[in-house]
Amino acid sequence: MSHVDQAYLRLATYRAANATLIEHQASIGLAQAWGGSLVAGRRDVRRPSGATWLDMINDQAAGLGGKVVAGTPRDSLYVLDVLYDRDGGKRPEMIVTYTASYSDIVFGLLTLAGFTYPPQLADLPVQKMWRIDRTADYGAFQDAARSRFDLAQIERHWEDILWITGFIHTGAVRAYDVIRTL
Repeated sequence: MSHVDQAYLRLATYRAANATLIEHQASIGLAQAWGGSLVAGRRDVRRPSGATWLDMINDQAAGLGGKVVAGTPRDSLYVLDVLYDRDGGKRPEMIVTYTASYSDIVFGLLTLAGFTYPPQLADLPVQKMWRIDRTADYGAFQDAARSRFDLAQIERHWEDILWITGFIHTGAVRAYDVIRTL
């Protein structure tokens, strides 16, 4: 038992087993009826010790991977890391989260990385929304869209933005480290 525990019960073998389970579950008719595994959401389980298990689950109810997060930082700082370090399954196209996983930086990086990201925002009147043209009519969002993009600043830093996105995408840096620094 000790040999099995030391030689086989480690992160790499758990990940390989999870990848096999994800692949098999995707072939089950009922799971296929739930969705095409292209939508993922995150859930978390908070422990009394202050640790949080951040889990990415797809629309076929398969856990794609997860991460233990120490303390109580904003979950949004880890969303990209969990997405890029999944155990298996298709790369989701859409990421659905709730308000605690939202930040403007994460929204931008997920969009640049090719994900659709419609966070479920609670307390919409207090959320910060952005606009390009102050004179445009945003209809029902007129009052909410009170912040303004500075397109000149985005243009000045566009190359750096693409570098950061590329580094995260290739795994050269963890998204958490980049987002925390920004």
